[in-house]
Amino acid sequence: MRILISGHIYPDSFARNIAVAAEGMGHTVATVDPRPVHRRLGYVTSILSQYASKALPSIEKRRQRSLVRSAKMFQPDLILITHATFRPDVIREVRRESSARVAAWYPDSLANLGRQYLLESDLDAWFFKDPYMVEGFRAKLGLNTHYLPEACNPLWHRRLELSDADRRRYGCDLTSACNMYYYRARMLEIFGGYDLKIWGTGFPFWLRSPLRAHYPNVYVAELEKSKAFNAAKIVVNTMYLAEIEGVNCRLFEAAGCGGFQIADWKPGLAELFEPEREVVTFRSRDELREKVDYYLARPEERQAIADRGYARAHREHTYERRLARLFQTLGLPSGASIQEESAEECREAVGSCR
Repeated sequence: MRILISGHIYPDSFARNIAVAAEGMGHTVATVDPRPVHRRLGYVTSILSQYASKALPSIEKRRQRSLVRSAKMFQPDLILITHATFRPDVIREVRRESSARVAAWYPDSLANLGRQYLLESDLDAWFFKDPYMVEGFRAKLGLNTHYLPEACNPLWHRRLELSDADRRRYGCDLTSACNMYYYRARMLEIFGGYDLKIWGTGFPFWLRSPLRAHYPNVYVAELEKSKAFNAAKIVVNTMYLAEIEGVNCRLFEAAGCGGFQIADWKPGLAELFEPEREVVTFRSRDELREKVDYYLARPEERQAIADRGYARAHREHTYERRLARLFQTLGLPSGASIQEESAEECREAVGSCR
Protein backbone atom coordinates (compact mmCIF):
# COMPACT_ATOMS: atom_id res chain seq x y z
CA MET A 1 0.00 0.00 0.00
CA ARG A 2 0.86 3.66 -0.23
CA ILE A 3 0.37 5.28 3.17
CA LEU A 4 0.42 9.00 3.94
CA ILE A 5 0.92 9.78 7.63
CA SER A 6 0.24 13.20 9.13
CA GLY A 7 1.95 13.78 12.43
CA HIS A 8 4.84 15.36 14.26
CA ILE A 9 8.05 13.74 13.00
CA TYR A 10 10.99 13.68 15.42
CA PRO A 11 12.97 10.88 17.13
CA ASP A 12 10.66 8.37 18.82
CA SER A 13 7.52 10.34 18.03
CA PHE A 14 4.27 8.45 17.56
CA ALA A 15 4.05 9.29 13.84
CA ARG A 16 7.70 8.35 13.25
CA ASN A 17 7.25 4.97 14.93
CA ILE A 18 4.20 4.27 12.79
CA ALA A 19 6.02 5.30 9.60
CA VAL A 20 9.08 3.15 10.34
CA ALA A 21 6.91 0.15 11.25
CA ALA A 22 4.78 0.49 8.12
CA GLU A 23 7.89 0.67 5.93
CA GLY A 24 9.21 -2.44 7.67
CA MET A 25 5.97 -4.22 6.74
CA GLY A 26 6.64 -3.50 3.05
CA HIS A 27 4.47 -0.44 2.51
CA THR A 28 5.46 2.78 0.76
CA VAL A 29 5.23 5.59 3.29
CA ALA A 30 5.23 9.37 3.05
CA THR A 31 4.83 11.79 5.93
CA VAL A 32 3.63 15.35 6.28
CA ASP A 33 4.17 17.33 9.48
CA PRO A 34 1.14 19.53 10.32
CA ARG A 35 3.36 22.28 11.69
CA PRO A 36 6.68 22.22 9.79
CA VAL A 37 7.13 25.99 10.09
CA HIS A 38 7.40 25.81 13.87
CA ARG A 39 10.55 23.71 13.78
CA ARG A 40 12.47 26.60 12.25
CA LEU A 41 11.26 29.32 14.60
CA GLY A 42 12.31 30.47 18.02
CA TYR A 43 10.13 29.67 21.01
CA VAL A 44 8.36 33.04 21.26
CA THR A 45 7.81 33.32 17.50
CA SER A 46 6.51 29.76 17.42
CA ILE A 47 3.96 30.48 20.17
CA LEU A 48 2.79 33.67 18.42
CA SER A 49 2.48 31.75 15.17
CA GLN A 50 0.30 29.12 16.83
CA TYR A 51 -1.98 31.76 18.33
CA ALA A 52 -2.28 33.51 14.96
CA SER A 53 -3.36 30.26 13.33
CA LYS A 54 -6.03 29.67 15.96
CA ALA A 55 -7.32 33.23 15.89
CA LEU A 56 -7.46 33.60 12.10
CA PRO A 57 -9.23 30.72 10.30
CA SER A 58 -7.72 31.69 6.94
CA ILE A 59 -4.18 31.25 8.28
CA GLU A 60 -5.08 27.99 9.99
CA LYS A 61 -6.62 26.56 6.83
CA ARG A 62 -3.78 27.71 4.58
CA ARG A 63 -1.17 26.06 6.77
CA GLN A 64 -3.13 22.83 6.93
CA ARG A 65 -3.54 22.51 3.16
CA SER A 66 -0.15 20.81 2.94
CA LEU A 67 -2.08 17.60 3.61
CA VAL A 68 -4.35 18.31 0.63
CA ARG A 69 -1.37 18.91 -1.66
CA SER A 70 0.40 15.81 -0.38
CA ALA A 71 -2.68 13.62 -0.88
CA LYS A 72 -3.13 14.90 -4.43
CA MET A 73 0.51 14.29 -5.37
CA PHE A 74 1.09 11.01 -3.51
CA GLN A 75 -2.34 9.39 -4.17
CA PRO A 76 -2.18 7.06 -1.15
CA ASP A 77 -4.35 4.07 -0.33
CA LEU A 78 -4.54 5.19 3.30
CA ILE A 79 -4.23 8.58 4.98
CA LEU A 80 -3.56 8.21 8.70
CA ILE A 81 -3.87 11.30 10.91
CA THR A 82 -2.20 11.16 14.33
CA HIS A 83 -3.37 14.44 15.88
CA ALA A 84 -6.56 16.47 16.33
CA THR A 85 -5.78 19.81 14.70
CA PHE A 86 -7.03 19.46 11.12
CA ARG A 87 -10.12 21.49 10.29
CA PRO A 88 -13.10 19.43 9.03
CA ASP A 89 -13.22 21.44 5.78
CA VAL A 90 -9.56 20.54 5.12
CA ILE A 91 -10.44 16.86 5.50
CA ARG A 92 -13.29 17.35 3.02
CA GLU A 93 -10.78 18.81 0.54
CA VAL A 94 -8.55 15.78 1.07
CA ARG A 95 -11.52 13.56 0.25
CA ARG A 96 -12.04 15.36 -3.04
CA GLU A 97 -8.40 14.98 -4.06
CA SER A 98 -7.93 11.34 -3.06
CA SER A 99 -9.87 8.07 -2.99
CA ALA A 100 -7.86 6.86 0.01
CA ARG A 101 -9.33 5.57 3.23
CA VAL A 102 -8.92 8.33 5.81
CA ALA A 103 -8.58 7.43 9.48
CA ALA A 104 -7.31 8.96 12.71
CA TRP A 105 -5.21 7.16 15.29
CA TYR A 106 -5.22 9.60 18.19
CA PRO A 107 -2.50 8.96 20.81
CA ASP A 108 -3.46 11.59 23.34
CA SER A 109 -5.96 12.05 26.17
CA LEU A 110 -9.47 13.40 26.09
CA ALA A 111 -8.27 16.68 27.61
CA ASN A 112 -6.11 17.51 24.58
CA LEU A 113 -8.74 17.34 21.83
CA GLY A 114 -8.65 21.14 21.60
CA ARG A 115 -11.44 22.42 19.36
CA GLN A 116 -12.58 18.83 18.78
CA TYR A 117 -12.21 19.10 15.00
CA LEU A 118 -11.55 15.36 14.99
CA LEU A 119 -15.12 14.59 16.05
CA GLU A 120 -16.62 16.54 13.13
CA SER A 121 -14.24 15.30 10.43
CA ASP A 122 -15.37 12.96 7.65
CA LEU A 123 -13.30 9.88 8.50
CA ASP A 124 -13.71 6.19 7.78
CA ALA A 125 -12.70 5.29 11.33
CA TRP A 126 -11.38 6.74 14.57
CA PHE A 127 -8.86 4.80 16.69
CA PHE A 128 -8.31 5.81 20.32
CA LYS A 129 -6.05 4.49 23.07
CA ASP A 130 -8.60 5.10 25.84
CA PRO A 131 -11.59 2.71 26.02
CA TYR A 132 -13.58 5.53 27.64
CA MET A 133 -13.27 7.62 24.47
CA VAL A 134 -14.04 4.66 22.22
CA GLU A 135 -17.27 3.77 23.99
CA GLY A 136 -18.37 7.35 24.64
CA PHE A 137 -17.93 8.62 21.08
CA ARG A 138 -19.47 5.48 19.59
CA ALA A 139 -22.54 5.49 21.84
CA LYS A 140 -23.19 9.22 21.98
CA LEU A 141 -21.96 10.45 18.59
CA GLY A 142 -22.35 7.34 16.44
CA LEU A 143 -18.72 7.41 15.31
CA ASN A 144 -16.98 4.32 13.95
CA THR A 145 -14.53 4.16 16.86
CA HIS A 146 -12.08 1.40 17.75
CA TYR A 147 -9.69 0.71 20.62
CA LEU A 148 -6.03 0.76 19.58
CA PRO A 149 -3.44 1.52 22.27
CA GLU A 150 0.10 2.66 21.61
CA ALA A 151 3.01 0.23 21.35
CA CYS A 152 6.75 -0.35 21.44
CA ASN A 153 9.11 -0.43 18.46
CA PRO A 154 11.54 -3.38 18.72
CA LEU A 155 13.97 -1.57 16.41
CA TRP A 156 15.03 0.56 19.36
CA HIS A 157 12.81 -0.36 22.32
CA ARG A 158 14.88 -3.40 23.25
CA ARG A 159 17.58 -4.56 25.59
CA LEU A 160 21.09 -3.36 24.86
CA GLU A 161 24.55 -4.05 26.16
CA LEU A 162 25.46 -1.02 28.26
CA SER A 163 28.96 0.42 28.24
CA ASP A 164 30.63 1.84 31.32
CA ALA A 165 29.90 5.31 29.93
CA ASP A 166 26.21 4.40 29.53
CA ARG A 167 26.02 3.23 33.13
CA ARG A 168 27.67 6.39 34.41
CA ARG A 169 25.30 8.60 32.44
CA TYR A 170 22.03 6.74 32.89
CA GLY A 171 22.53 4.57 35.95
CA CYS A 172 20.23 5.38 38.89
CA ASP A 173 17.68 3.85 41.23
CA LEU A 174 14.62 5.55 39.71
CA THR A 175 13.97 7.10 36.33
CA SER A 176 11.29 8.36 33.99
CA ALA A 177 11.14 10.10 30.62
CA CYS A 178 8.27 12.55 30.66
CA ASN A 179 6.89 16.06 30.52
CA MET A 180 6.65 17.88 33.82
CA TYR A 181 3.62 19.59 35.39
CA TYR A 182 2.30 19.98 38.93
CA TYR A 183 0.30 16.74 39.11
CA ARG A 184 3.31 14.64 38.14
CA ALA A 185 5.68 16.74 40.24
CA ARG A 186 3.57 16.21 43.34
CA MET A 187 3.59 12.47 42.66
CA LEU A 188 7.36 12.27 42.26
CA GLU A 189 8.55 14.77 44.87
CA ILE A 190 8.40 12.03 47.51
CA PHE A 191 11.54 10.63 45.84
CA GLY A 192 13.57 13.82 46.15
CA GLY A 193 16.05 12.06 48.41
CA TYR A 194 16.48 9.06 46.09
CA ASP A 195 18.89 8.55 43.20
CA LEU A 196 16.39 9.85 40.62
CA LYS A 197 16.83 10.99 37.00
CA ILE A 198 13.96 12.45 34.97
CA TRP A 199 14.68 12.65 31.24
CA GLY A 200 13.15 15.34 29.05
CA THR A 201 13.62 18.91 27.88
CA GLY A 202 11.87 22.14 28.74
CA PHE A 203 11.25 21.99 32.48
CA PRO A 204 8.47 24.63 32.80
CA PHE A 205 9.73 27.97 34.10
CA TRP A 206 6.54 28.34 36.17
CA LEU A 207 6.87 24.95 37.88
CA ARG A 208 8.24 25.40 41.39
CA SER A 209 9.51 22.00 42.40
CA PRO A 210 12.68 20.50 43.93
CA LEU A 211 12.57 17.95 41.09
CA ARG A 212 14.39 20.47 38.90
CA ALA A 213 17.62 19.20 40.49
CA HIS A 214 16.86 15.72 39.10
CA TYR A 215 16.10 16.99 35.59
CA PRO A 216 19.24 17.16 33.40
CA ASN A 217 17.21 18.71 30.53
CA VAL A 218 18.15 15.92 28.12
CA TYR A 219 15.68 14.29 25.73
CA VAL A 220 16.22 10.54 25.39
CA ALA A 221 14.74 8.74 22.40
CA GLU A 222 14.95 5.40 20.64
CA LEU A 223 18.21 3.62 21.55
CA GLU A 224 19.14 6.26 24.13
CA LYS A 225 15.78 5.75 25.83
CA SER A 226 16.48 2.04 25.90
CA LYS A 227 19.80 2.69 27.59
CA ALA A 228 18.17 4.96 30.17
CA PHE A 229 15.45 2.43 31.01
CA ASN A 230 17.90 -0.49 31.11
CA ALA A 231 20.41 1.32 33.32
CA ALA A 232 17.85 2.29 35.97
CA LYS A 233 16.70 -0.13 38.63
CA ILE A 234 13.07 1.08 38.40
CA VAL A 235 11.14 3.00 35.75
CA VAL A 236 8.39 4.99 37.49
CA ASN A 237 5.42 5.52 35.19
CA THR A 238 3.06 8.21 36.48
CA MET A 239 0.35 8.71 33.87
CA TYR A 240 -1.31 11.99 32.95
CA LEU A 241 -4.30 12.76 35.15
CA ALA A 242 -6.61 12.83 32.07
CA GLU A 243 -5.80 9.21 31.18
CA ILE A 244 -9.18 7.82 32.22
CA GLU A 245 -9.18 4.11 31.38
CA GLY A 246 -6.28 3.84 28.95
CA VAL A 247 -2.51 3.86 29.36
CA ASN A 248 0.40 5.85 27.94
CA CYS A 249 3.10 4.89 25.46
CA ARG A 250 5.70 4.69 28.24
CA LEU A 251 3.99 1.53 29.54
CA PHE A 252 4.92 -0.29 26.32
CA GLU A 253 8.26 1.42 25.78
CA ALA A 254 9.58 0.65 29.27
CA ALA A 255 8.50 -2.97 28.99
CA GLY A 256 9.84 -3.19 25.44
CA CYS A 257 13.21 -1.83 26.56
CA GLY A 258 13.39 -4.52 29.25
CA GLY A 259 13.12 -2.15 32.18
CA PHE A 260 11.42 -3.00 35.46
CA GLN A 261 8.39 -0.75 35.73
CA ILE A 262 6.01 0.44 38.43
CA ALA A 263 3.04 1.96 36.61
CA ASP A 264 -0.04 3.95 37.52
CA TRP A 265 -2.98 1.51 37.61
CA LYS A 266 -5.65 2.05 34.97
CA PRO A 267 -8.73 -0.07 34.16
CA GLY A 268 -7.38 -1.00 30.73
CA LEU A 269 -3.94 -2.09 31.94
CA ALA A 270 -4.90 -5.64 32.94
CA GLU A 271 -5.86 -6.50 29.34
CA LEU A 272 -2.38 -5.51 28.18
CA PHE A 273 -0.06 -6.78 30.92
CA GLU A 274 -0.64 -9.03 33.91
CA PRO A 275 -0.45 -6.73 36.95
CA GLU A 276 2.21 -7.59 39.52
CA ARG A 277 3.61 -10.34 37.27
CA GLU A 278 4.63 -8.44 34.11
CA VAL A 279 4.22 -4.84 35.32
CA VAL A 280 3.93 -3.70 38.92
CA THR A 281 1.13 -1.18 39.56
CA PHE A 282 0.20 1.42 42.17
CA ARG A 283 -3.04 3.24 43.05
CA SER A 284 -1.75 5.85 45.50
CA ARG A 285 1.39 7.80 46.24
CA ASP A 286 1.89 5.88 49.48
CA GLU A 287 1.61 2.57 47.66
CA LEU A 288 4.08 3.78 45.03
CA ARG A 289 6.69 4.65 47.67
CA GLU A 290 6.09 1.35 49.47
CA LYS A 291 6.60 -0.67 46.28
CA VAL A 292 9.64 1.34 45.24
CA ASP A 293 11.33 0.60 48.57
CA TYR A 294 10.30 -3.06 48.40
CA TYR A 295 11.64 -3.68 44.90
CA LEU A 296 14.83 -1.65 45.27
CA ALA A 297 15.86 -4.26 47.83
CA ARG A 298 14.90 -7.23 45.60
CA PRO A 299 16.86 -7.27 42.32
CA GLU A 300 15.98 -10.88 41.46
CA GLU A 301 12.23 -10.19 41.69
CA ARG A 302 12.67 -7.06 39.58
CA GLN A 303 14.50 -9.03 36.91
CA ALA A 304 11.89 -11.80 36.73
CA ILE A 305 9.02 -9.31 36.33
CA ALA A 306 10.95 -7.27 33.76
CA ASP A 307 11.70 -10.44 31.75
CA ARG A 308 8.02 -11.38 31.58
CA GLY A 309 6.99 -7.84 30.64
CA TYR A 310 9.68 -7.74 27.95
CA ALA A 311 8.44 -10.96 26.36
CA ARG A 312 4.81 -9.79 26.42
CA ALA A 313 5.63 -6.41 24.90
CA HIS A 314 7.58 -7.88 21.99
CA ARG A 315 5.04 -10.64 21.45
CA GLU A 316 1.83 -8.61 21.50
CA HIS A 317 2.44 -4.86 21.72
CA THR A 318 4.46 -3.76 18.69
CA TYR A 319 3.54 -1.12 16.11
CA GLU A 320 3.48 -3.82 13.43
CA ARG A 321 0.76 -5.69 15.31
CA ARG A 322 -1.21 -2.50 15.91
CA LEU A 323 -1.02 -1.53 12.24
CA ALA A 324 -2.09 -5.00 11.10
CA ARG A 325 -5.19 -4.64 13.25
CA LEU A 326 -5.86 -1.13 11.94
CA PHE A 327 -5.54 -2.30 8.33
CA GLN A 328 -7.84 -5.25 8.99
CA THR A 329 -10.46 -2.96 10.55
CA LEU A 330 -10.36 -0.74 7.47
CA GLY A 331 -10.50 -3.68 5.09
CA LEU A 332 -6.99 -3.04 3.77
CA PRO A 333 -4.18 -5.54 3.08
CA SER A 334 -1.49 -5.65 5.73
CA GLY A 335 1.46 -6.75 3.61
CA ALA A 336 1.04 -5.54 0.04
CA SER A 337 4.13 -5.27 -2.12
CA ILE A 338 5.96 -1.97 -2.42
CA GLN A 339 5.23 0.18 -5.44
CA GLU A 340 7.96 0.90 -7.99
CA GLU A 341 8.90 4.21 -6.38
CA SER A 342 11.12 3.93 -3.35
CA ALA A 343 9.98 5.22 0.02
CA GLU A 344 12.68 7.88 -0.12
CA GLU A 345 11.45 9.14 -3.49
CA CYS A 346 7.90 9.37 -2.14
CA ARG A 347 9.03 11.32 0.90
CA GLU A 348 10.92 13.75 -1.33
CA ALA A 349 7.86 14.18 -3.54
CA VAL A 350 5.65 15.01 -0.58
CA GLY A 351 8.27 17.27 0.97
CA SER A 352 8.50 19.31 -2.22
CA CYS A 353 4.84 20.33 -1.99
CA ARG A 354 4.91 21.61 1.62
